[in-house]
Amino acid sequence: MKWDMLKEQLRNRGVRILTGLGKYLQQLDKEGNGLLDKADFKQALKVFHLEVSENDFESSWLILNGNGNGKVDYGEFKRAVIGEMNEYRKSFVRKAFMKLDFNKTGSVSIIDIRKCYCAKEHPQVISGHSTEEEIKSSFLETLKDACSKSDEVSYGEFEDFYEGLSIGIADDEDFVNVLRIPWGI
Repeated sequence: MKWDMLKEQLRNRGVRILTGLGKYLQQLDKEGNGLLDKADFKQALKVFHLEVSENDFESSWLILNGNGNGKVDYGEFKRAVIGEMNEYRKSFVRKAFMKLDFNKTGSVSIIDIRKCYCAKEHPQVISGHSTEEEIKSSFLETLKDACSKSDEVSYGEFEDFYEGLSIGIADDEDFVNVLRIPWGI
């Protein structure tokens, strides 16, 4: 698969497609073992309108299915296509989550996230294109779409959300500001 081509499609479509794809792959995993077969992957690409030639798909499948069992770890697939945030970025994701998870339970309620998220300095609010409430609601809706429970967010889901956002932000400091400003870290 032309990872670069697929990565570019994902980057152009934004965080919602990335979080949605991750959640969809999880739903396809009926056995709960993190593995999916070829038909499941093809279905996911089709549902999310991600175009990959048959030849590219087949050659990529052979690489990802190294052990030949007919299944591929979808976490590995996401890492291969999306990549992983560097440790510098992850450290700020952790700082933001730790600020929210004051009870140290590993998950945070959407209500607490709503209370803590500050959209006052968001570029669209500053320019007058959106209100603080519109930005906050949009953020929460996108975050909730990525989560298995509608009323709380685990650290893994929080990191996955920002991993999806990270793909579209080349500069580390720009990414850090996306966390620093609304979370006050």
